[in-house]
Amino acid sequence: MAKARTTKSPTKKTPSKPKTQAVRPVKGALTKSALVDLVAAENDIPRNTAKGVLASLENALLGSVHPRGVGEFTWPGLLKVTLRKVPARRAGTLVRNPSTGEMTPGAAKPASMRVKIRALSKLKSAALS
Repeated sequence: MAKARTTKSPTKKTPSKPKTQAVRPVKGALTKSALVDLVAAENDIPRNTAKGVLASLENALLGSVHPRGVGEFTWPGLLKVTLRKVPARRAGTLVRNPSTGEMTPGAAKPASMRVKIRALSKLKSAALS
């Protein structure tokens, strides 16, 4: 006699989502130390761990915009930092004077990189509400 097979459906573990906290307005400008204290208090972690987290974010941003880096950094939902190449300008190129609108010959400038920071959806909606 053959045994009847019982098939159990595999139990899938659902990943636990981090708790989202209500956004509360900050009444004063945060110093680096105050920001470390805030991160440590809200996440129940030691102050040194919070310092490490902020240092890791800083290193990731600086490494991304490094001349040999990828050239952009995105903090999802908040902001996007990109680099933009500004071409060199020859001497004598006509440049518009912003106050008078008059075109005058400009000085020579070497090529450079410009850092552009763009606000994303969460940051825009936080500023409006």
